[in-house]
Amino acid sequence: MWLRITFTSCLLLLGSFLSSADGYKILFLVPFPGPSHWLMLKHFIRELTARQHEVTCITSFRYGEPLSNYDEILIDPPYPIRETFPVEGLFDASQTSDLNKLNMYWDLGINTSRWGLQSENVREFIQRTDLTFDLIIAEQFFQESWLMFAHKYKAPIVTISTYGYSDFFDGIMGLRTPWSFVPHMVLSYDDDMMLYQRAYNFMLSLYDWFWRSSYLWQQDIIAKEAFGEHLPLVTVLEQSISVILVNSHPIVSNPRPTIRGLVDIGGAHIRPPVPLPYELGLFMDEARHGVIYFSLGAYMQSALMPIEKRTAILRVFGTLEQRVVWKFEDDSIPPGDIPPNVLISKWAPQNDILAHPNTVLFISHGGQFGTFEAMHHGVPVLFIPFFGDQHRNADRAIREGFAEKMSFETITEHFFGYWVRLMVENEQYRAKAKEISLLFTDRLVEPMDEAIFWIEYVARHKGAPRLKSKAIQLGWLNYYSLDLIVLPFTTIEPAQSR
Repeated sequence: MWLRITFTSCLLLLGSFLSSADGYKILFLVPFPGPSHWLMLKHFIRELTARQHEVTCITSFRYGEPLSNYDEILIDPPYPIRETFPVEGLFDASQTSDLNKLNMYWDLGINTSRWGLQSENVREFIQRTDLTFDLIIAEQFFQESWLMFAHKYKAPIVTISTYGYSDFFDGIMGLRTPWSFVPHMVLSYDDDMMLYQRAYNFMLSLYDWFWRSSYLWQQDIIAKEAFGEHLPLVTVLEQSISVILVNSHPIVSNPRPTIRGLVDIGGAHIRPPVPLPYELGLFMDEARHGVIYFSLGAYMQSALMPIEKRTAILRVFGTLEQRVVWKFEDDSIPPGDIPPNVLISKWAPQNDILAHPNTVLFISHGGQFGTFEAMHHGVPVLFIPFFGDQHRNADRAIREGFAEKMSFETITEHFFGYWVRLMVENEQYRAKAKEISLLFTDRLVEPMDEAIFWIEYVARHKGAPRLKSKAIQLGWLNYYSLDLIVLPFTTIEPAQSR
């Protein structure tokens, strides 16, 4: 314990010493309009500005509070994600097709990339010739055309993957993903796949690899529309990324080959809990049988669910001896329909609620950030997944023994009540959650401290090229030494006649 504290302190002092003299000028790119993504990335901006770095951020969101050393270029209006990807449709039918998930990522990437770069504020920013930056930080979320800012400013790149690993991260760093035991990012498989799972994983990974080239070609077109002609290819810029900070943790991600430029920072957004607002704190402190926290995240929003589902959920909550905090975004529930043990709140400090000792269950849509917060604080989870990585997150948590899941379509008073009562009455879920918490928090270095160290390291060393493998220059024949099968026959000189 003391060794870990001493090591972390030395790392922080070293980082502070090296960066205190001259803060770096950093361009932070957040083109994706996902509110939960922004909530995580805000923590990095806060940490960087606190260390005297000057941060300029291109984003769809205002920071929302005064911050020194910070400037923002707003994508205004933001991409209408709720119109193109309506929440109401997800309540009607959750997304389960693996190909649909892949196509969703690509479509969102193309559409949000072009929308952001065509924004008037961003176009004016691109046209400026009086700016310089020491480092580009970009969210690694299917907006590859935005890497062209690194070409414009001749600056190294660090990316932050908010959703976990993808196979193409390996290629960026000079690795080849072994599909025999590394499942594709949208799959819930473990690393000991059965034969049919390996076959399906191979086909899906091959499909992704093949069609991604077409997707990146579209990103090249978007980059030329915004930055002009005579540009490097997006694939070249990808291979110039120095470090990818991955929102992942060994407890919930399968073992896979890695390299120095791939850094796990799962839980970096989790801050020490602070006291709850008075009314909420009193409500939870006095809960003799515990508290259930219910939130469907920043995107799904409970207020948009069908009334019949909302009614069934409230009826179940009214029969429980536990108290319930429900993040519900408007005032549409008639006061007479809210049971006395239920507190409805338009906003809820999720991390602080999960940290409260009386919290016995988290009912969640299964986002990566909330899942990590539950693991950090040792709270069992009942998942109601809808799209993207939520099904995968739920399945992995179930394998670890601290979670269960149900589909939104099957919510009835009987079925929902069964799962909630099972999880609050069975102590095994909470015991397992506490075990996972010990594993999740057992680290040599806090993830945010490690992330900031590598960001500053890349800036200090002008891209830190030694972090990357020269294997990024090898084709797959050379990488697997298959060229050696042919090479001897083409290079051996014929014997001279005597």
